[in-house]
Amino acid sequence: MKKKAALELSIGTIVVIVIAVTLLSLGMVFVRKIMCSAIGLTGDINDKVTAEIDRLFGSTGGEVQCIGSAGEPIKMEPGKMNIVYCGIKAKREAKYSIILEDWGGTGLTKSELRRWIIQDEWSGTVAPGDETPKKIIRVSIPDDAPEENIWFTIKIKREGSTISTQTLDFKISRSGLLQRAMC
Repeated sequence: MKKKAALELSIGTIVVIVIAVTLLSLGMVFVRKIMCSAIGLTGDINDKVTAEIDRLFGSTGGEVQCIGSAGEPIKMEPGKMNIVYCGIKAKREAKYSIILEDWGGTGLTKSELRRWIIQDEWSGTVAPGDETPKKIIRVSIPDDAPEENIWFTIKIKREGSTISTQTLDFKISRSGLLQRAMC
């Protein structure tokens, strides 16, 4: 009789443990999916870039506006390819070129920052109504980069003539611990 009771107790214990582990696993998957989806919503780059460029055009009325040209510095994340976008509202079809002229940062040398810059110019023909954000500068910031402010000065040309110069401000900032751990 004692052996039968011991067997029933161990089977009951095993069933409870299996159910508990299953529910724990499902709960973790559920929480991870919800959290990563929520974090992913905040990372929808193209929509944010387009909205920010539209906002800049609305506030300044300029022909060319770039992310980082107004307001607070824009976040750049170490360990990722960071892209600086510009929007062009052409009044007529023209060839535009945007060239990185100068760069710098607090606590960083110019040569160190230059090694991070992958792409430093863009050129192309833009027609009226073409409001697709252009990828002007690509910066690959190493994982061990310090959290500092950086800036880029760009020269904007239309048909070979300089139409403006803009200084763009950015801040190197790591993503949150929660995002790195879960996604």
